[in-house]
Amino acid sequence: MQTMIMQTRKERILDEKRKQAKSRRMKAASTAFAAAIAAASLNAAAKDTHALVDTYTVQKGDTLYRISKEHDMTVKELKAVNKLKSNIVYPGQKLEVRTERHTEETFLQHAAIYTVVPGDTLWGIAKRYNMSVTELKTLNNLKSDMVLISQKLIIKEDIAITTANIVGAADNFTVEFKTGDDFFRLQVPYGTAQSYQKMAGEQVVVAHKNGALINIQ
Repeated sequence: MQTMIMQTRKERILDEKRKQAKSRRMKAASTAFAAAIAAASLNAAAKDTHALVDTYTVQKGDTLYRISKEHDMTVKELKAVNKLKSNIVYPGQKLEVRTERHTEETFLQHAAIYTVVPGDTLWGIAKRYNMSVTELKTLNNLKSDMVLISQKLIIKEDIAITTANIVGAADNFTVEFKTGDDFFRLQVPYGTAQSYQKMAGEQVVVAHKNGALINIQ
């Protein structure tokens, strides 16, 4: 019986890898323009914003992460304002949101922020997210190949957002998640997978690209 379970898990991992490979598409973006946008986005203090309170009606396919991003809020903030106990939302549901209009957001709506961890290199990060080092440097307006622990980097294009439950560490560099009856695994920096084990069973919103985890909320 144990052998059959292991084989089933192996098959679903292989299936997930095939799905990820099939879903990748060629990127066509102006990295020079994206760099200017990224620089403006990261310098939040320099923005002139006007906050307004509004009501948003949840649409089919919406997630809390996507809604919070569109309205310049965090998932935690959105849940607190609307007294939500979970990350699940339903079509037709009314949510109180803050509307802040920034020109940059239009161009960064398909971006996510990655936080550098010990052991990371610019080359390793670029490879993990299927980017070139030059593209990553240009997008983040970097002048050298050096990155610092806790440094924030913009990862852009082909970002997937998924609400899932953390299953736990699959090995030293992959974490397994479950959404519905489906399982999928995402790569993380080597040696960090075990830190997700204590979160097993927790429902999170996962931002990922190229089969690699960017962040969770």
